[in-house]
Amino acid sequence: MPRIMLPQPGGAVFDSWHQEKAGQARLYWLDAGSALSAGRELAPSLAACEADWWVVAPTPPPAGTRDVPWLIDPRSDLARAVGASGPVAVLVDAGDRLAALVPGPNLQEAQSALVRLHAAAVPGTVQFQAPVLLVERVLEPELCTRLIEHWQRGEKRADGVASAAGAASAHADVKRRRDVPVDDAALFVPLREALVRRVLPAILQAFQIRIVQFELPRVGCYDAETGGWFRRHRDNTTPFTAHRQFALSLNLNSPEEYEGGQVRFPEFGCQRYQPNAGAALVFSCSLLHEAVPVTRGRRFGLFTFLHDESRDAQYRRMVAEQQARGLGGVNMRGAPTR
Repeated sequence: MPRIMLPQPGGAVFDSWHQEKAGQARLYWLDAGSALSAGRELAPSLAACEADWWVVAPTPPPAGTRDVPWLIDPRSDLARAVGASGPVAVLVDAGDRLAALVPGPNLQEAQSALVRLHAAAVPGTVQFQAPVLLVERVLEPELCTRLIEHWQRGEKRADGVASAAGAASAHADVKRRRDVPVDDAALFVPLREALVRRVLPAILQAFQIRIVQFELPRVGCYDAETGGWFRRHRDNTTPFTAHRQFALSLNLNSPEEYEGGQVRFPEFGCQRYQPNAGAALVFSCSLLHEAVPVTRGRRFGLFTFLHDESRDAQYRRMVAEQQARGLGGVNMRGAPTR
């Protein structure tokens, strides 16, 4: 979500990024006519789900609704920001990311969406874990399906592992995964947009690193029939990979479709990380990690590496050296042209 700054009836300005307002789910109710009745009905769900709500309307609240939390939006900026028209409820998660648009707005549907969002995060006490970032809802289900179909049609590259010589060579004892580059522009462009809008801001917020480049993504498959694993390794230990700062591992299919395949960081305990379909795991390329064997079914994932401006010159020098040696290089700026 963009930063929301709108006046309140008393003259104060609401700021969605303010630390006293952030950190909890929020429901923006873009329907002044149903505000009073909706507030009464929503109150129990809002309290149970640790959420707040605001009615957003072009004019101040009418008589009888003075106690309703109200934001004045004369130009409908909020509606335009989320691409909505007409009455709608905008559900935003605790990380200030768009979670759902409920047309109407339908009160029961809005309550259900709020409850589902709250139930997706199981409370617990964390005592020891790897310094990683988990980002929910990066890719829509339809795009995940298209990427899996792209893998099924594409030419598979088996078990490639970067070497000090610069070329990826097959090491089935280290890695058993078959990849297909996302080299179709019609598929790459919406994928790039999703990563730029949904992952890069999260990295900036969490690590204060502004990503300027990511490598051409690959769709990979860990298959139980062939073992489906990637032994312990780091992602930046060769001259060809030294520019890499962050790795992105995004699951494309549901964990219910396979067993195993989770990512583990042995230096930080025995926990296994398994994002939902469409969600991403982002971590430093310096961290030792492994993909444990898939023992049933197939795990499909999207994989790429990211870096900031300080590493971009290093990356460009590496590509130039590779090309001078006749080893080629991947131009990772802009869309593929196939």
